[in-house]
Amino acid sequence: MRVTRKNPECVAGPIGAYTHLTVVPKNADLLVLSGQVGNDPEGNMPEDVEAQFRNALRNILAILDSEGVSADGIIKINIWLTEKIDWSRFKEIWSEFHGGTPPAMTLAFVESLALPQLKAEVEAWAARW
Repeated sequence: MRVTRKNPECVAGPIGAYTHLTVVPKNADLLVLSGQVGNDPEGNMPEDVEAQFRNALRNILAILDSEGVSADGIIKINIWLTEKIDWSRFKEIWSEFHGGTPPAMTLAFVESLALPQLKAEVEAWAARW
């Protein structure tokens, strides 16, 4: 079984690359990741928001992979950015991450994150069956 992604006709379609509803199969394990920031595997933090966003998504995939779960198992993503991002770059990075089947997603711009150098943080929920 897999998660099912839907855009019910009772509301307007998504305004971006996400799905309104993700249904988790019965008896699936729920994996809840802490917010991942934009450092690389060695702990280096790039200065630009696009690189931090890409690294945060890569960190999510690496953690899920360590549990035998692919991006297809992601049921919800929350993205927090502290500064504007070039939308074409955002769409490119986001599309590479979800591979054409975007999960439910929330994007918010916030004044700051836990440390001053952080410009992106991404939280993920996933299912394993």
